[in-house]
Amino acid sequence: MEKGTKAKKKKTRKELEEQLDRYAARVEELEARVAELEQERKQQEDRYLRLLADFDNYRKAQEQRWKQMVGVATENLMMALIPVLDAFEEARRAMHKATDTDALRKGVEMIHRRMLEVLTREGLEMLGEEGEPFDPSRHEVLEVVNREDLPENTVARVLQRGYRLNGKLLRPARVQVTRAIRPTEEDKKEG
Repeated sequence: MEKGTKAKKKKTRKELEEQLDRYAARVEELEARVAELEQERKQQEDRYLRLLADFDNYRKAQEQRWKQMVGVATENLMMALIPVLDAFEEARRAMHKATDTDALRKGVEMIHRRMLEVLTREGLEMLGEEGEPFDPSRHEVLEVVNREDLPENTVARVLQRGYRLNGKLLRPARVQVTRAIRPTEEDKKEG
């Protein structure tokens, strides 16, 4: 029996050596695969860092372009307002010498007209006209008045203009709005 056991041990030893060789080969394959994956990870990380730097450079360039556009827009607006400012300066000088209030009034109206032209050209729209229907998206009611000459919910008086810039409401017009006058019992008896 001992002979069979020894043969088995020798066979087992040989099998173990073969198995060990297979494991060693497999370990080499796995180490090669790990090195390959590590190389791919480094490449992916490098790509990610380059993309991150590219995006940061893009963001900075966009910020710079935005600042330039705002600067140009501001410059254009200022250039458009300078003639209005010049007209104010002329009016101030004339005001000290003026004895004719009609000429002064005309000068102020001219300045107002110039200012409106500039602001309208830049996209500003004035809101609030007497006699127009009340619209809560454009008007803010400060007073309600009884008026026989206007229908109910009509702007009776504009207390302060509203403004919209390129479709966006900046400030609603502050207005007086009419309410319906209901006849009293006395009115009914008289009528």
